[in-house]
Amino acid sequence: MTMQLRKHKLLQRIEAVEDVAMIHHLEDVLDQLLVENDALAALTKPIRKRLDIDELIREQNYQHPTKEELDEIIQDADIQEPIEDLLNMI
Repeated sequence: MTMQLRKHKLLQRIEAVEDVAMIHHLEDVLDQLLVENDALAALTKPIRKRLDIDELIREQNYQHPTKEELDEIIQDADIQEPIEDLLNMI
């Protein structure tokens, strides 16, 4: 069934509705579907043809952690296992 035929049949079904409350409900449902569709469309972005890490860093304003910040993360992680065991896990 083509898109045009489906739309036509849908319009015929809507035109046959005589209940005002159902028409309001159909309007609400359609409005909600359109909002959700617009929200999804806003989330989709085309995939880049090539990945440039430096460009991503600039776009996202990424700041490398300082040595002190890395040392604090390492200290907070409190990893007890020997490095050899950790490497064997991967």
